[in-house]
Amino acid sequence: MKESTLIKYRDDLAEVRASGMTLKAYCEANGISYASMVVKMSNIKRSVDTSSNLYKEIRALYLECLEHGSKEELEFISKEASEVVPEQMLEEIYPKESETTTEPVDAGNYTDIALERGEDGKILYYTYKIYRRNKSPLVGKLSRDEMNIIYRLYSFYGASLTQREVSRYFPELSLFDFKRILTAFGIYKASSPFAPHIIEEHSAEELSMMQLREKENDFLRRIEEERVRNNERLLKQYATENAELKKQIENVKNLDFKILNFKPLEINKPKDEIYNDFVNVYIADMHVGATVQSGTMYNENINYGVPEIARRLQELANKLAALGGYEEINICLMGDMIDSCGVTNKTARLDHTLPENMDGYEQANAYITLIYNFVQGIAKAGLANKINLYSVRCGNHSGVVEYLATKVLFAQLQAQGFNCTLFESFFGTFQAGGHTFVLTHGKDDKFMKKGLPLNIDDKNKVMIYEWLDDNKIYGDNIHIIKGDLHSNNYNACKKLDYRNVLSIFGASDYSSFNFGRNSYGVSFDLCIEGNLMRGEFQNM
Repeated sequence: MKESTLIKYRDDLAEVRASGMTLKAYCEANGISYASMVVKMSNIKRSVDTSSNLYKEIRALYLECLEHGSKEELEFISKEASEVVPEQMLEEIYPKESETTTEPVDAGNYTDIALERGEDGKILYYTYKIYRRNKSPLVGKLSRDEMNIIYRLYSFYGASLTQREVSRYFPELSLFDFKRILTAFGIYKASSPFAPHIIEEHSAEELSMMQLREKENDFLRRIEEERVRNNERLLKQYATENAELKKQIENVKNLDFKILNFKPLEINKPKDEIYNDFVNVYIADMHVGATVQSGTMYNENINYGVPEIARRLQELANKLAALGGYEEINICLMGDMIDSCGVTNKTARLDHTLPENMDGYEQANAYITLIYNFVQGIAKAGLANKINLYSVRCGNHSGVVEYLATKVLFAQLQAQGFNCTLFESFFGTFQAGGHTFVLTHGKDDKFMKKGLPLNIDDKNKVMIYEWLDDNKIYGDNIHIIKGDLHSNNYNACKKLDYRNVLSIFGASDYSSFNFGRNSYGVSFDLCIEGNLMRGEFQNM
């Protein structure tokens, strides 16, 4: 039987007891089937745990409401009641056989209550003397404040708490005795939310204002309780996230970064007569470890893994060699080189899980090895007199794991004479051939609600100009280069241009379904005799 059914039956019995009538008389007066009430009690007895407090409370109430001397009910008492209600309580509730009567018990005959008044006629306190069979009377008094608390908390027009909840304000009284006091003073759910002395001493207008203030206080109290509950919920959430982040950081510290034994690049040396000023190669959104699941809209990238990434980097190196040699090659790592933030297979914001074919350790090691072999292959082929590497701080996918992996990669390359710069802020800049290149992934790992857009808008234009001004970057030939959106796009503005670059990974099933189909590839800027030409190597 549902607990809600038991509670309703208990409350119905409590109303019967509060009325001072027997169960049968109450049912007849209110058009309720007396037989159904008895049958329901019988069903409860058979279907619930008779040792539970709720069952004991219902049984005690039921026994209180029985008609004294009724044959069937006295048989019920003799068979069942003594197992639930102590013998002394039975003697208190039911008179001895010689004292039984068919008349309803009048609660007023067993109580003596008084409103004690002072010389000014005002109520000072409330006294009660409630007679109990075979026990000493329940005697005591309630102060003005105590009585008003009962009315205010128990009344439906007040806080509408249950008898059990209100009784907790009176720890010296048992719940059973507290209910006796309510019955003696005639305090019911439909009672006024004010004690008699409050009603006597205030006008109707004052009572109305007091009621409004009480309602306001109750509302504010509930708001405060809700705020406390929300704070507790947030604290638990933050504690869980904090523990998860600590675990990630600990696992990152224990990552065994190493150069894997992939096949090195083989690049044909360029023709000596072709020599360009510099080339910027923007390797963006490589997403090492990403899986494109079967059943996607297109079949691209289904077998995206280390061999396929190595093949694409090999093709990139061959295409750079076909353009000739360079005074300087600037390899720009544009973020989201690793697909997830590490051991959890989630983005850096921990907001959703990613389908992946590698764990965090494998992703970090594969990323380091792939870029390391790419740089070593270019250097061995003699494509440039100088090779520089630049990396944005991180992306919204790989966060601190990519940052640390890039530090390891750059430490190994710097030891071999390569110039490496890992930017420590959202934007990073470098100079080449009289041009200023500002690199960013386009979305950070924490704060930005939305990343930088495909086409620059007024809001982001103001933000970029303010950042340039703060960093004292002036003049023409300023180029904003960003990744994140896996698309090649270009906007020209006053004094600067704004460019999205391709992803070497391309489109995932997620981006294909939600945004659109994109080619994979690498975007570049080529400078020949001071002239900057922009291009991309698509679908290598």
